Formats: sequence, structure tokens, C-alpha cells
Amino acid sequence: MSGSVPAPRGTVLLDLDGTISDPAGGVYASFRFALEQVGKPWPDGEPLAWIIGPPLRESFMLLLDDPEKAAAALQHYRTHYAAGALYDNRLYPGMAEAVAALADDGFRLYVATSKLVGFAEKIVARFGLAPRFERVYGSSLDGRIDQKADVIAMCLGTEDIDPETCIMVGDREHDVNGARANGLDCIGVTWGFGGAEELTAAQALTLCERPADLPGLIRQVIDARLAVLPSET
Repeated sequence: MSGSVPAPRGTVLLDLDGTISDPAGGVYASFRFALEQVGKPWPDGEPLAWIIGPPLRESFMLLLDDPEKAAAALQHYRTHYAAGALYDNRLYPGMAEAVAALADDGFRLYVATSKLVGFAEKIVARFGLAPRFERVYGSSLDGRIDQKADVIAMCLGTEDIDPETCIMVGDREHDVNGARANGLDCIGVTWGFGGAEELTAAQALTLCERPADLPGLIRQVIDARLAVLPSET
């Protein structure tokens, strides 16, 4: 839990990969390793950015078209990733400051990621951000919670979050669509893996181009909503 802060003024759900940090090094290495283990090496030079965002279970099924091979590949991926590849990951410049500013300003902060929750918790802790977030939500080991919409739904329900004063922040269409499925808007960040075109097509509420601009943009959105909500008496 974060330290002493003003009364909560709203809630922010932040995606991890492509929003808080760039995991490409470790993800790509583990993905290649997994495919090699099931006899379908990824061709050199072929792009891999598309795998960051969607659930890995889906990506392996798309490529292998075989449930058994996809399950085996996912297990190989997790083994390789857990062995150290998860730390081949870099925090985007300015994100630590943006998260700190939001927490100090009284926002409740949660991570909502499609990454396996155990991996996500280790990465958030590695970057020293764990005290700023109330909790990390991610996919489950058994696959029951896998889609971004499911992760967001679990967070909203468990934490009793008011959707009226909650915003999602992410870099892919999966973040926008998952938020919409739960009655939330999503601010799209353009420094990740989706880009402005993908986020605009998915109908993100607005785009953010720099981490330094994120706290102000979130304040603007949430404060506008608070201004029109009925006051408690």
C-alpha cells in the first residue's frame, strides 16, 4: 500500500507492458525459446512486437493451431521467462515520476495487465513501484483469468471501484476494448507497442505522447467527471 495521501479522488488502472515498462528483450527471447522447443522456430527478421499485449495463450494458438503444442509452448515460455528473462525489461523514462505524482495526488493506483500476475508483481517490485500501487492484477496460471477485460473486471469487483471515477491507461487496442467492456474509458499511450493509429481506431478516449503529460491528463479527465457527479450529503 502507498503511504499517507489525500482522500482518494479517483482510480487509475495502468497496463504494464508497453505502458509502464518495455519488456521486449525478455519477452522476445522467451517467445523464441518456446517456439524452438516445440519445433517451430521464429524466422530471423520477422517482427515480434505484435505479441506484446494479447494473451500469450492466444498468440501460441494462432501460430501453432494445436492446443497441445500451444500449451507446451506456453509452459516453455514461462520457464524461460521465470529463469531471468522477466528482468530483461526497462522502465520507460518518466514513468516512475508519473506514477509517484498520481499517488501523491490522491489517486488509487492499480496495475491491470495480461501478464501472469506473479511475473507482473516481481517486475513492479523490481522497479521500486510496488509501494505506489494498492495491488497488481494480472492473468491467472490456470488460464481462467486471461483476457484484459477479465483482469479489469476482477480488479473493479474485488476493490469495489466506482467506474464513474476510474480510467484505464494502456498502449494497445486490448486495453481500450477491455476497458470498454467494463464501462471504462481508456487513455492510450503512444510510447508502447500499439501506436496512435491502433489506439485511435479502437476509440481510446484520448492519446498521451509523453509520460510527463500523463498525470495532468488523468487529472483533467477525472476532475471533469467529479464536477458533474452528484455531491454526497
